[in-house]
Amino acid sequence: MTRTPWQIQKSVVFALFIRELKTRFGSYKLSYVWMLVEPLAHMAILSYIFTQFGSHIAGGVDFPVFLVTGLIPFFLFRNIALHVMEGVEANRALFSFKQVKPIDTFVARALLESFLSAIVLAILLLGMALLGLGVPLRDPFLFVALFATMVLIGLGMGMVFCVIAHYINEARIVIRIAFLPLYFISGVMFPLTIVPAEVRALLVWNPVLQGIELMRAAFFDHYRLEPGISLPYMAMVTLVFLYLGLAWYRSKRFALLAT
Repeated sequence: MTRTPWQIQKSVVFALFIRELKTRFGSYKLSYVWMLVEPLAHMAILSYIFTQFGSHIAGGVDFPVFLVTGLIPFFLFRNIALHVMEGVEANRALFSFKQVKPIDTFVARALLESFLSAIVLAILLLGMALLGLGVPLRDPFLFVALFATMVLIGLGMGMVFCVIAHYINEARIVIRIAFLPLYFISGVMFPLTIVPAEVRALLVWNPVLQGIELMRAAFFDHYRLEPGISLPYMAMVTLVFLYLGLAWYRSKRFALLAT
């Protein structure tokens, strides 16, 4: 029985997903533990730094929970963008099979990072709830929708990075370094309410900060959103990044396959 192109692509993406999963964790028995190490290390350091005024900076919510709702979305976005950027180079040998296309590797990597991030988030929130911390999750459906939005922004940006890195190899280093200052201006460790108005007017252009703030508003009761934080803006930025990524990929897809 002849399979449709959609059925073939689903099979390819699933096979790439399993391959990426085995590549990431298959060689070491404790590899899965390392998924939790990064957010836990960040939480420990930041909680120690803000131990004197954490309850105030987090707007009255438990500071570790506040951190998790910023750290995981940021790591989700960052990891998808960077892994999609490297998707072609890491899987170049597979493109000798005509069924495998670069877009399949992009989707498989984005799905894997989404899957892993969702697991880490669930484990951390469950652990905090068992420790007696407040884990309200006010609007789970909106929270999941915003989680998916962060995935799509990372996917679109990762495809743009992939094309840039193909022509300018040194751009890989610059892009990776750029995520460090982005970490500090994306509201991971602070709510936008404590930022001076003149700085806030600039920060609200950052779609990652917008996503984190909106996710916290969907998570915590009575979380205050500042003017400029907008769900329509977030949706528009997501569509723009996806359009740019897909359009640029389509126009350069043959060049990406050239060795």
